[in-house]
Amino acid sequence: MLDLVSRENRVGAALALIAVIALIAVAGEARAAEVRRLPFGKTKAGAAVVKTVLRNDLGMSVAAIDYGATLTAIETPDRQGKFANVVLNRPDIGAYETNQRRYGAVIGRYAGRITDARFSLNGQTHQLEAGRNNMTLHGGSRGYDKRLWSSQVVSDAQSVGVRYSLLSPAGDQGFPGTLRLTVTYRLMRKSNALRIDYVAWTSAPTVVNFTNHAFFNLAGAGAGASAVADHRVQIDADRYAEVDARKAPTGKLPSVAGTVLDFRSPRRLGDVLRLDDPLLAASNGFDHSLVLRDAMSTVPLPAGWIEDPASGRRMTVLTTEPSIQFNSGNGFDGSETGSEGVAYPRHAGLAFETQHLPDSPNQATFPSTVLRPGTPFRSTTVLRFS
Repeated sequence: MLDLVSRENRVGAALALIAVIALIAVAGEARAAEVRRLPFGKTKAGAAVVKTVLRNDLGMSVAAIDYGATLTAIETPDRQGKFANVVLNRPDIGAYETNQRRYGAVIGRYAGRITDARFSLNGQTHQLEAGRNNMTLHGGSRGYDKRLWSSQVVSDAQSVGVRYSLLSPAGDQGFPGTLRLTVTYRLMRKSNALRIDYVAWTSAPTVVNFTNHAFFNLAGAGAGASAVADHRVQIDADRYAEVDARKAPTGKLPSVAGTVLDFRSPRRLGDVLRLDDPLLAASNGFDHSLVLRDAMSTVPLPAGWIEDPASGRRMTVLTTEPSIQFNSGNGFDGSETGSEGVAYPRHAGLAFETQHLPDSPNQATFPSTVLRPGTPFRSTTVLRFS
């Protein structure tokens, strides 16, 4: 929030006050964009967590917390103008600390799997934390989703926003180089679009891959698997990253043509999930890296969309990243509830994780994820709601 009291420039303060009064004056006709900062409890270590709520002129709102730079809610209207949260979440900070599903959190230092929990860079092998099947997943058990980030409001004429910052020291999770990372959530004032910007700097050559791990149910976060089954999905991907029985990438990028992974034309998700197919059996659903047709752009390009026919809500995804990790919420088992108090069963939400391909540090033919000093990493994803 703007702190008018702290401003020494009386003219600037007066102008800001006039702007506030103007917004209040039109509140009866339209909702004025705003940013609110609210307490969200304390971590087990006693650190205070802040929730930032962004609201635009159209009434859409986005909420995020300092813990994991986590998106906790996106409230957007249906075709009747009724607002509902469409992001699966947890009810309190304690639940976020203990969960392993990384609801809405920023993933780093490397999103996805790294085979055999190691990679070589400039002739040196770096050993990472090994998890299931001797893989490193999402950076390890204490990835960036388990960190308390610093935050600041960054609103401007086009958007209301919050920027999260994190310092990751050299050797963190086994990765070389001290990394400075910022993730900025910007909600457009005049349109229902959320822009996510990632910027990172390193002190030494390293590898990076960031994403947001939000699960969506456009019928409403607590609407359940039956509503997700009715979602229509379209993804602009011609190829996918083939994996072996361990889910380790083979380096091959086969065509999606003739497979259950072909979403180039819209498909009802439930019709595909019920198929008896080996590509689905390994994960009890979708958990696949799909290579986007328009990959590695400097500006966000359309990557696909999901739509709930019942509510009329659609989320269109644009990104500068080369792939989407498409996940159908296979790990939900009804043991966790959201802020609505409703349990999340299997397939309760869908994730569109824009990122680089898994295991890229060990795959010479995949787009490089190497970051070197002097040149920042930049990535943008836009979620448009209609």
